[in-house]
Amino acid sequence: MGSSALEKLEEVVVQIRDPRVVGRSDHWLVDIVGITILAVLCGADDFVAVASFARERRNWLAGFFELPAGIPSHDTFARALGLLDPKHFSAALVNWTAALQTALAGRHVAIDGKTARGGRRIRRRACRRCI
Repeated sequence: MGSSALEKLEEVVVQIRDPRVVGRSDHWLVDIVGITILAVLCGADDFVAVASFARERRNWLAGFFELPAGIPSHDTFARALGLLDPKHFSAALVNWTAALQTALAGRHVAIDGKTARGGRRIRRRACRRCI
């Protein structure tokens, strides 16, 4: 995620009311949401996987996020995201993806990796195994 994508994410996340108690939160909401989005795009399917993704890529993530208290735990990811109003969170994600679409100006981005891996070859091999 480039710096402009992070800036656009930050613009929409700050519009979401952070339901956590002010002064008792060690992690920024934009960090939690941003790391979660990246982890899910990379295949994380629960909060333990999100936290593992973040710990394994801590140095890389530090280039994009403030991380004032380090990497949040899986419980922190779950608690913070669970407190968000689903309608507001969904609207923020829609706004962010719309902003990214505008910024990409018609360029395509493959996020599933099939282009890079040669998806046709993988499917053919899988079919041979099934036969």
